Amino acid sequence: MNKSQWVNSPRLDIVIAALIAIVSTSFALVAWRINMVSSNAGSADRQGIIDGIKKQAFTNENWRQLYTEASAVENYAVYLADIKAMEASQDPTVLAQAANLRQYMLPNLLLLATPLATDPIYQNADGTYDLQKRFDSLEAANLDLRDLDPHASFTLAGCYFSEQRWLTVVTVVLATSLFWLALAEISGKRIRLATMVIGVVVYGVGSAGFIISELIFFFLRGGVL
Repeated sequence: MNKSQWVNSPRLDIVIAALIAIVSTSFALVAWRINMVSSNAGSADRQGIIDGIKKQAFTNENWRQLYTEASAVENYAVYLADIKAMEASQDPTVLAQAANLRQYMLPNLLLLATPLATDPIYQNADGTYDLQKRFDSLEAANLDLRDLDPHASFTLAGCYFSEQRWLTVVTVVLATSLFWLALAEISGKRIRLATMVIGVVVYGVGSAGFIISELIFFFLRGGVL
């Protein structure tokens, strides 16, 4: 069968119909993938927001605890100075008050100030306290806080959103392929083969774009679909 006979034969109609079915199925597959990627992007974005809120809440609590300890340290120092001044008195009543304060007040204040006031690693050479070091210790001790990484979630969401944009371009290419194949089905005998070839080439470009984008983003996400 020569080229003219093949173009005029019903076989070409069958081939074009089969190609339209293949492209339509591919278009539906890419549309499903876009929906899946969009859902994953939204989930990752929400997780980033939740992790960010949790992390800020943990951080605020650590700062509250730090300043509670710092306030207790200040009160402890004030009361200690007052007690020492009272102990220098010759008045038995004042000495008794000083003894009571040292026995009952100071231990409670010191307990509230622990470990900032008791651990040497937080004490500077000039007698002050390293609040930043104490805060860093509180942050490191919180296992839940260490597991939170909103930046990673936002990065993952951004990767999904980028893939979604590329897949949208792929759907445009596949829609163009469908246009040319549909045109081949209804066009005259002289141009139907050429339009079919154009449709097939465009479909090849779209399929290659889909596969390449999926592979690139798959590896960018570390093997996560």
